[in-house]
Amino acid sequence: MIRIVAVSGYKNSGKSTLCRRLLEELRILGIRTGYIKRTSEQAVASSGSTDTGSVLDMGFNSILWGDDGIRLESKSEVSSLHEIASRYFPDSELLILEGGKELAVTKIWVRSGKEDIPKYPGIFMVYDRLGCSDGKMLFGAGAEPEMAKRLSSLVRGSAYRSARIYIGDRPLPMKDFISDFVRGGILGMLASLKGGKSLSEPVRIYLDASEKNDN
Repeated sequence: MIRIVAVSGYKNSGKSTLCRRLLEELRILGIRTGYIKRTSEQAVASSGSTDTGSVLDMGFNSILWGDDGIRLESKSEVSSLHEIASRYFPDSELLILEGGKELAVTKIWVRSGKEDIPKYPGIFMVYDRLGCSDGKMLFGAGAEPEMAKRLSSLVRGSAYRSARIYIGDRPLPMKDFISDFVRGGILGMLASLKGGKSLSEPVRIYLDASEKNDN
């Protein structure tokens, strides 16, 4: 399962700045990381006045594709954060969520002053850019590399799995030896195909499990 860590705090506490610093450090460490920003505002701004908005209003996902990249828009109802992670970040090991202080996920709390640490669930690190680090729970400016190393241990430690399987958007629980067995079996089969040897990138496989009547 993709590990999700929220960077939470009150407004103007510096969450975005910390997220960018952590993403930089995690990239240096080689951790495949995704990013989501949680907002209370409307996330889908398109309407029938744009081509993608017109298609979106018909009930289809749409992508705006430009020379500088793409932007996905979807009105799909999402039941959980893990559903977003599995659907849009299947190759990621770690997902940084900016915001989401009310969600029951592991959190880094960003202090905006000298306020007490709130009682939101899951806080395991506190960042105060004007404070000092204690090497345990409190971290100040300049300690971002150390924080990133702690985050990397969450995904490269005992929770790491060499293969992940999703049934729809639901992760299928697997023990270490099952995960290694699945990985080894699939890589072994792919090795017999042209272009399937010496793979260095994550492998994606889509299986249609529905029963089809060929009569």
